Amino acid sequence: MRRTWPAALAVIATVVMGGAVPASGDAGDRATGPAAGAGAKAVAKAAVCGSSALDGPATPPAGAVIVPEGDNSGVNFSQANTTYYFQTGTHTLNAGEYAQIKPGDGATFIGAPGAVLDGKKLNKYAFGEHASGVTIRYLTITGFVPPHDEGVVNHDSGDGWVIEHTTIRDNDGAALMAGARNTIRGNCLKDNGQYGLNAYKSGNTITGLVVADNEFTGNNTGDWEHQKPGCGCTGGMKFWAVNGADVTGNWVHHNHGPGVWADTNNNDFLIEDNLIEDNESLGIFYEISYNAVIRNNTLRGNAWASGAERAAKGDPFPESAIYLSEADGEPRVKARTSKIEITGNLLENNWGGITAWANADRFCNSPASTTGDCTLIVGPTNTAKCSAPGINDQPLYTDCRWWTKNVDVHHNTFAFDPGAVDGGCPTQYCGHMALLSNWGTYPDWSPYKGAVIQRSIVHESNNSWHDNTYTGPWQFRVTDMGTRVSPGQWAGPQYGQDAGSTFDGATPVPPAITEQDFESGSTTSPYSPWYGATVAHRTGGAHGGTGSLQLTSAQASGSAVALDNFPGYSGVVAGTRYHVSLWYREAVATMPAVTWNVRWRDESGTVLRTDAIPLARTTAWTEAAGTFTAPAGTTRVDWTFVWNASAPGPAFQIDDLAVRPGASGKSA
Repeated sequence: MRRTWPAALAVIATVVMGGAVPASGDAGDRATGPAAGAGAKAVAKAAVCGSSALDGPATPPAGAVIVPEGDNSGVNFSQANTTYYFQTGTHTLNAGEYAQIKPGDGATFIGAPGAVLDGKKLNKYAFGEHASGVTIRYLTITGFVPPHDEGVVNHDSGDGWVIEHTTIRDNDGAALMAGARNTIRGNCLKDNGQYGLNAYKSGNTITGLVVADNEFTGNNTGDWEHQKPGCGCTGGMKFWAVNGADVTGNWVHHNHGPGVWADTNNNDFLIEDNLIEDNESLGIFYEISYNAVIRNNTLRGNAWASGAERAAKGDPFPESAIYLSEADGEPRVKARTSKIEITGNLLENNWGGITAWANADRFCNSPASTTGDCTLIVGPTNTAKCSAPGINDQPLYTDCRWWTKNVDVHHNTFAFDPGAVDGGCPTQYCGHMALLSNWGTYPDWSPYKGAVIQRSIVHESNNSWHDNTYTGPWQFRVTDMGTRVSPGQWAGPQYGQDAGSTFDGATPVPPAITEQDFESGSTTSPYSPWYGATVAHRTGGAHGGTGSLQLTSAQASGSAVALDNFPGYSGVVAGTRYHVSLWYREAVATMPAVTWNVRWRDESGTVLRTDAIPLARTTAWTEAAGTFTAPAGTTRVDWTFVWNASAPGPAFQIDDLAVRPGASGKSA
């Protein structure tokens, strides 16, 4: 039976992110699917495509060059500081594949209502070359065929460009490239072959980029990830080595790949107030990059296709709405924040939640790295510095990799109903949060082999989830892909995550190290006579239920019972307080004085400390308990019972034994 979560999701449906209802026309027509379910009031601020906001002025600005409809191959578009007004109708260039508009510095291009610049599948580029300060408004640009990884508008990544209220649709490649100080605002970027935006410039000099109030939809019609597996070359928008970007108020939906993707040495990003939904892959992907604020976004219905594809292959990697891959909060790189901060977001019925991942084998100069660039700390062109033997020591040991560190996930709402995801998703694959790495193996000279990065990302890198609100059956993959834990384990002392968070309205309870009620048949395991004693399961006369254990003196001298599960119970965290308790009473007179020795061990089984709890004679069920802090190095715990009887035969019962994090005992 599949559990649903109607009450919780009904509450979340009142959350409003952004602005107005989508405009009429094809923008409004697409506001269906997961967007129409619970949370549907989180509507698009930037429902641009098909809206009247794209209609230009009906009359030309004073002094403008009038560009008539039809063949514009004879128009001189290269005059600096000149305004061009495209009249209503379809405009074309000459038939040459490299025919394009090459603006002069400071030129402005404005379209009348219904003005279309059509490449007719002949021209590669609409606007190119290196002019600065170019403005384009109110045009529809379609039918251009740039090669893979190239763009239609601002093909050569000119600086200071402003593109506003323009429709760029049904082209190959990317609708837009970008340069420094570009403003891309209020546009419809739709059904292009690869990207809506490819923010890349040779030399990595893009700064001060603004991408605001646009609609990105249906991009990557060429399905490039399947044409070129592993290319990392698809989606609504992608950023490469951009230093400073504001991505705000956009509606990013139904793209055939990720929605927002920042890849390789990006820094200082604000991703805020966006509605990101129904993208076939990840909603937000921040990869080998630095310092970002991801705030007040709504993400829903993302990664259904890519998640289902992984599940069909039996791939347990946690596909997610927000994916951080080797993403660092780094105070040494100047930005408005020194964290990867994810706050105030609503994530609803995506394939997964947030995955923070670090590939142990991926670092500067490693063959496993997908980029030839080095980290921003070492310097992008200084790749050769990260080599053996120097990388084995500081500072290169730290500086030569992107770690996934200083991630702060707080005050978000995470809603998940597996029945509402892709018609019902398998929860062994969907509905996961993750903080994990792989076992380092490669290359031979790597200083990050083994569990180094797994330990770092989970325990040493200041990565924290806290004060979040969860609804639904969330699970957590932590340390490695094979470890899937409950909210209580995630919040417990072993991982210490999500302090102050609630799960379906409740605070998660960390699981006990062990709880023993002796109700399972007649077994006595793992209790075993050590010397001078017998152990038997007893039915009836228990403290709780019907089962208990009876420990009996078998000789008139010392007796002891121990556990046979050396080196003891796992999951103990050094420095954590644990409450140990049991209930006991005399079973056969006269019960001797018994000592319960709780032994804290390291992973090899060495006893680091023993804490003794006395069990004085009593004929009524009595609780014996103590609260202890596990000493440094502890990972396991076990115990013994030791006593001296004057003759064989005296016995006592034990029941309802537990070792739990915290300081509260179990009530009678």
